[in-house]
Amino acid sequence: MFDIYSIVDHVFPLVVAIGLILSWKVATARWFMISYSAIVVTNLLTMHLTIQWNTHYYLFDALVSIAFLIPIIYRRDLALFLYNMTGNEFYRCVYRKQALSAQECMIVLVVIILVAVNLITWLEVLSYKYYWIDNAFIKLYLRDNIVLLLQIILCGCFLTYANKAESRELNYENT
Repeated sequence: MFDIYSIVDHVFPLVVAIGLILSWKVATARWFMISYSAIVVTNLLTMHLTIQWNTHYYLFDALVSIAFLIPIIYRRDLALFLYNMTGNEFYRCVYRKQALSAQECMIVLVVIILVAVNLITWLEVLSYKYYWIDNAFIKLYLRDNIVLLLQIILCGCFLTYANKAESRELNYENT
């Protein structure tokens, strides 16, 4: 049963890569997936080190979850900055056409829930470590299952975003 947690942790880069392939023709979706791939790779590179932390792993995981908001919040501004620095039309196109989608709103909601779950778990682990409570119930029985469910929802959001990217682009051009 515990292997499913590891599989879902490592399937996310594959989902982002599939999303990138599905939405390659759409500049805004390509920029979204490329932005996320940087965060996903960083997460994978640090996961094997931080998973060994007993107490503060959950705080780090909450910070990584917050980092997943960066591509949604700052993607448009970063595209404008890169356009001003390089003059590349790709970044100008992304800046002009970028709009918040329903899938991105769902990703933000899921990430906020992930941050809350990890912070609550971190506080519970601290309480257990300093003998304020006798059992870390959330850490032992709830957290991993909640995170698993939320990661599966995130994978679905990314694939849906990639699948609907071209229709969003056509709607933008028709308005």
